[in-house]
Amino acid sequence: MFDLNQLAVFIRVVEEGGFTAAGRAMSMPKSRVSRMVADLEASIGARLLHRTTRQIHLTEVGQAYYQNCQQSIKDIFHTHEMIADREQDAHGVLRIAIPMIAGSGVMGHYLARYQTQYPDVRLEVVHTEGQVNLVEEGFDLGVFFGPVPDSSLVARTITMSDHVLCASPEYLARVGHPSHPCELNQLRCVKIGEGIQPEVYELQHSSSGEQCTVRVEPNIVINMVASAVNSIVHGAGIGQVPFFLAGEYLVQGKLVPLFEDWQLDQQAISLAYPTRQYLPKKVRKFIDFMVYEVEQLDASLQALPTPEQRLEVFQRWVNG
Repeated sequence: MFDLNQLAVFIRVVEEGGFTAAGRAMSMPKSRVSRMVADLEASIGARLLHRTTRQIHLTEVGQAYYQNCQQSIKDIFHTHEMIADREQDAHGVLRIAIPMIAGSGVMGHYLARYQTQYPDVRLEVVHTEGQVNLVEEGFDLGVFFGPVPDSSLVARTITMSDHVLCASPEYLARVGHPSHPCELNQLRCVKIGEGIQPEVYELQHSSSGEQCTVRVEPNIVINMVASAVNSIVHGAGIGQVPFFLAGEYLVQGKLVPLFEDWQLDQQAISLAYPTRQYLPKKVRKFIDFMVYEVEQLDASLQALPTPEQRLEVFQRWVNG
């Protein structure tokens, strides 16, 4: 079987003028250098070098072999070094799959900041419906809300997303403000997602620890977050909205939070990709970038004492 390493050693022996010099240049024992050249000669069935105690000489076959192979082997190593050097910097096209329900401006904020830091990376972002196969569909990585469905993927949770159960003040003025979560099934509901199955709200009281699970039949189901939130703002009913989307409307008074003493279950937001091995720099840098950005934001928000202050800081961050 042809061994490219044996060819590379043979060429180095010729250029260095001997086995000892070649071994020194490659940090390899002379005996191994000699063995690899001998194995190469055996594989092609011809002697390439005449050996004496003091020097080596190319045979006629060896001269022809060397002249025809030296440029090719140099081109191969040059290409290897060029690709390795390129991987020192993030570059190329980064294809990202994002669930349709996450179609909001906040992700655009992250993408713009990443591309500013890494201008040699071009971003192709695809909003997907349903489950996506990253490998088969040619994505470098995907953003997942909740459990990552494919256990073969490598997943990195970047944060836990808080949700706010809310409604418009106009809707609450019509139906009244519920006093306990168990009353939610008496209200109209906007479900963010897919499928007409009941929306399930799981809440826990922040002081007493009391837990409450309520199943509510949705009146409207929308798989695009921005559209669903807009429906809630315009009085379609109650809805469970990610904090980073509800913030602006809560600050402006267009949405009213329900049961501020109760907390909804948090949902993991993860980045997933096919494999850790030979992870392209563009992917690794995007993951590091997202982790850093989210950690900075979370730290800034947690340092503030009131929800109103946290919402205001979040909005300045998104718009900045």
